[in-house]
Amino acid sequence: MDMTSKESIQPVIDALNAAWNRGDGNAFAASCAADVNFINLLGMHAKGRAAVAGMHEKILTGPYAESTLTFSIEHVRPVSPDAVLAIVPGELQIPSGPVQGLVRTVATVLFVREGPEWYVASFQNTRREAAQANHSAIMAESLADKT
Repeated sequence: MDMTSKESIQPVIDALNAAWNRGDGNAFAASCAADVNFINLLGMHAKGRAAVAGMHEKILTGPYAESTLTFSIEHVRPVSPDAVLAIVPGELQIPSGPVQGLVRTVATVLFVREGPEWYVASFQNTRREAAQANHSAIMAESLADKT
C-alpha cells in the first residue's frame, strides 16, 4: 500500500473524531505533532500540542460540550514520503448552548510521519458559511461551466 495515501492518514482522522466525540481535548491533541500549528475556525492560532490540548479542553467543556464532530477526507496530495496535504471537511453538531446548531467547515491539514505514526503538523480550519443566505448559490451559478 502507498504510505502517503488516504488510507495512511485515515486512522488520524478517526482518532480526532473519536477524541472530540468523547469530549477529550488531550486525546484530540495527541494526534498532533509536538510543534503543531493549529488554526481553528475563528482564526485562533494554537502553537504546540499543549496549547491545542488546552484550547480543546476549554471548548469541549464549554460552548461545544456534548457536540459531535465528523471529519472526512476529501482530497489527498502526497508531498513527500513523510508528508501528506489533505482537504478535510467537517460537520460539527452542537446540541445546545450559545452556538447550538450545525457548523460545516473545511480544513487544510498537513500530516507528517514520525517513525511509523502520522500526526497533524498544521491545521487551518475555515467555516463554510457565507454572509448572505444565497451567496453560495450565486457563486455556484457564476462558476458553473455553461458550455
